[in-house]
Amino acid sequence: MKNMFSKGAHPSEFGHRQTTMLMLGLFLLVSQCLFAQSRIIKGTVYDEHKDALIGASVILKGTSQGTITDIDGNFSVEASDKNTVLIVSYIGYDAQEINVGSQTFVKVQLKPSSLALEEVVVVGYGSQKKSELTAAISSVKSSDFVRGNVRDAGQLLKGKIAGLSIVNSTGDPTENSSILLRGTNSLQGNNSPLVLIDGIPGDLRTVAPEDIAQIDVLKDGSSAAIYGTRATNGVILVTTRKANSDFSIDYNGYVGTEEFVKTERVLTGDEFRSLIQDGTISATDFGGNTDWLEAITRTPVNHGHNLSVKGGSEKTNYLLNVNYKKNQGIFKKSDNETLIVRLAVNHSMLNDKLRLNVSVNSNTQNYTTTGDGSSFNRGVYSAALVTNPTLPIYKQDVNKDVLSSMPEYDGPWAQPSALVAIANPLSTIETANGRHHRQRTRLNGNVTFQPIESLKFNALLSWDRYYETRGYRETFDNFNTTVAHSRDGFASRGTCETTDQLFEFTAQYSEVFGIHNISVLGGYGYQKNIWEDYWMRNWNFPTDQFGWDNIALGRGDSDIAGAAIPINSNKTSGNLISFFGRINYILAGKYLATISVRHEADSKFVGSDQVWGTFPAVSLAWRINEENFMKNIKWINSLKLRAGYGVTGIAPSNPYLATYRLGYTSNNDTFYYNGQWVNKLTPQSNPNPEFTWEKKKEFNVGLDFSILKDRISGSVDAYYRKTVDLLYNYPVPVPPNVYGTTLANVGTISNKGLEILLNGVVFNKKDFGWNTTLTYSTNKNKLDKLNNSKYQLANDYFYVGDAQAPMSGVPTHRVKVGEPIGQIWGWKVLDITEDGKWIYEDQNGNAVESKDVKIEDRKVIGNGLPKHYLGWNNDFRYKNFDLSVTMRGAFGFQNINFTRLHYENYRDQAMNNLKAGYEKVFGKAVLTDSKQFNSYYVEDGDYWKIDNIVLGYNFKKDFIKGIKGMRLYFSVQNALTITGYKGLDPEVGGSLLTPGTDDRNKYPTTRSYTFGVNLSF
Repeated sequence: MKNMFSKGAHPSEFGHRQTTMLMLGLFLLVSQCLFAQSRIIKGTVYDEHKDALIGASVILKGTSQGTITDIDGNFSVEASDKNTVLIVSYIGYDAQEINVGSQTFVKVQLKPSSLALEEVVVVGYGSQKKSELTAAISSVKSSDFVRGNVRDAGQLLKGKIAGLSIVNSTGDPTENSSILLRGTNSLQGNNSPLVLIDGIPGDLRTVAPEDIAQIDVLKDGSSAAIYGTRATNGVILVTTRKANSDFSIDYNGYVGTEEFVKTERVLTGDEFRSLIQDGTISATDFGGNTDWLEAITRTPVNHGHNLSVKGGSEKTNYLLNVNYKKNQGIFKKSDNETLIVRLAVNHSMLNDKLRLNVSVNSNTQNYTTTGDGSSFNRGVYSAALVTNPTLPIYKQDVNKDVLSSMPEYDGPWAQPSALVAIANPLSTIETANGRHHRQRTRLNGNVTFQPIESLKFNALLSWDRYYETRGYRETFDNFNTTVAHSRDGFASRGTCETTDQLFEFTAQYSEVFGIHNISVLGGYGYQKNIWEDYWMRNWNFPTDQFGWDNIALGRGDSDIAGAAIPINSNKTSGNLISFFGRINYILAGKYLATISVRHEADSKFVGSDQVWGTFPAVSLAWRINEENFMKNIKWINSLKLRAGYGVTGIAPSNPYLATYRLGYTSNNDTFYYNGQWVNKLTPQSNPNPEFTWEKKKEFNVGLDFSILKDRISGSVDAYYRKTVDLLYNYPVPVPPNVYGTTLANVGTISNKGLEILLNGVVFNKKDFGWNTTLTYSTNKNKLDKLNNSKYQLANDYFYVGDAQAPMSGVPTHRVKVGEPIGQIWGWKVLDITEDGKWIYEDQNGNAVESKDVKIEDRKVIGNGLPKHYLGWNNDFRYKNFDLSVTMRGAFGFQNINFTRLHYENYRDQAMNNLKAGYEKVFGKAVLTDSKQFNSYYVEDGDYWKIDNIVLGYNFKKDFIKGIKGMRLYFSVQNALTITGYKGLDPEVGGSLLTPGTDDRNKYPTTRSYTFGVNLSF
């Protein structure tokens, strides 16, 4: 295989066309096979909502012959008896016996039974019964999703899956969920899971939450390895709702509002004025009394609508889903408007041997921006905290009397002072304006050919285009532009476009030979991606009328002679080629094995000896309850032991990192050549032929169980994963190297953890029911290796993070071999002197005043990664009422409270501060020391949240003529947080290596109230 793709070859040069032709040839050859002469019975199985049931069991009565339904709820079974009776069953639903008679196609609707436990999950390139899984895979159906006004599909899973952390750390309506599965796996790469929507790489923002039928998460290496280099951080498989022949219309709508969960305690205008008068602070009294947070906020109105229409015939059916949402943010001029449309059409022919599925998905997003390159200028919030509360909003009152003036600024807004680099918060919002438009269109087609019951071919083709335009401007009245930068207006404009093409071909053969059940899958994939963007900035405009719409009017190059207006553009492309396969084997229904492998090449490794990577996996399971010695233990319904090992990879985010790269230097770095001055072209990187994938090797052992007639069920998983060949930039000598650093694979990081899932049916009576789910997970990570004999840092550690101005350059975290990721690094506070100076602990454990403390005295003062996660979900039913309560918590971690660090120090006397800054520290003295990063501002972040409460009422079917179902509900999200943390919200997230960073410039988290209705026609 390596001869087909040698060092330096670009994947696009590989003959994927020849491979495709070979696969198609095989497709046509097999299609000439003899079809079974016996009778073929086909059909569809769906639930009470007319949604397909995946993995329902279809058995010929009186025999062991049968099958399970596929991802669309379809099945095909061979029978020779004209009096055939089918037994159709699905766990959580009442089984049915269907007298087929002379029919060749049957539709079966199963009704829910008293239990609603999942049986079938979606896996890579297929689906399996849960009882036959050999790996760690979690599944959540739509009925168990978090309900209410969710921003993206990630929020549907909060607290639902052990080991899956989903964080929304701000109230920005454009924010996306941050997802982390089983800890940190890389020092430089992306730690987000791979998301596949109906088998196609995608984004959770691009699918309407109301349009999702099921979400499955591949958590361990053995389940994810079939996706190779993209699966190190886990895989999230999203299955959308399926079409069927029964016509139906469903509408879901809601309206709601939001409020801040918590706000900081700052001085009012009168309190600030009192401190000026008694000489505590030296600041200007402007005579006003302004609540700056109130001035920049509003009571938002949010609403959303989802309309789903499906119908057709047995051979051709369709589903159209339209989802529209408009969310206003609490801050003025922050919003988010989305429109998601999906049309899916299915057609079958040749007695259902050939099935065609076509889908079109369009996602449009528009939002206002008040920051250059961001949705909202988050510095406005911190400005509202510290702006002098005696300052009025406008320079003049309604009588044109001047209340505040500044010679450097002639706009209408009152400004504190040219010496204070913080503007009137409301003026910052009102004098900045931008629009962000995003459009994503995905077209995909799926062809399935099943010439005989045991053999199936599938071809998938997808085209995905993302296009983004953004424009932003600051007017002549903007303080930042006029005073801070001495400019007449500012504007920027940019575009970004990405296209992704995917082709996959799979062949699957499944057969039962006595006590042997075997399934073999083989496939080929080709993916091509092109990314390009452009942006520019300009300022010093002659007029304030056009902004980014006529950006060339600016004269930004007039600031400095010979200076250029910043313009930039980029373009990259990449290809990924893969071969993959999997074998599933079951012996006597008791002993299960799964083996998979993926062999793929990535163009990002051009120039390396490691263009190809191989990622194997194996997992085994033992269904203990099927053994004879378990037959008399009636209270155990199922008991399965699992063990698996798998290898996955991480590709770098940028291409060409293994090769020499050259680049131009600044305008002033020139040399004289051939009669003219020429910019220098200099090396930007060293070549590295050993450059390779980061690889994660993971071992997982688990136990699945169900007892007491399935009233209690769950799973326990323990894992150990080690990521090797971690990428990092290492200093190297020049010469012999041409550049001062080399990106090399050296480091190792390990994670180990435990996950527990427990489901319980507490009550299940006619008029009352209570189901509960408990999840628990813990994770410990450690950096095992950073240096080797060839590539070394000066030490076995490095610093990251920044304490921010005026402490810029002061790190907040240390990453060290032998220690976990996320270690917060600073001075440890012991006490405070009588005159308000810090007393620290030095490196020898002795007390030392702040004036004598040294850099070497810093130490570990916390860790930003939680050690324990807990979730508790409860669903209650009383007659026609239903109540859902979702709770979750995180424990064993610390946060850096940057708001306290910067605004609990009244030495900044020209500005407002937190009230706590005027209170005695440790009850001894008011702080008079300079701003210093230390343990006083590092707090325990442990919390327990009542995350979501939903109360609903289901009307009887005959309540309104023509309406099959109607439900009204009221929900509260982010209802209550129990914590000792002093900040706005202890759930702060943070970046890859600096977790637990609670930024002062943020959009505070919100609590939402929603009233909604679900209608079925």
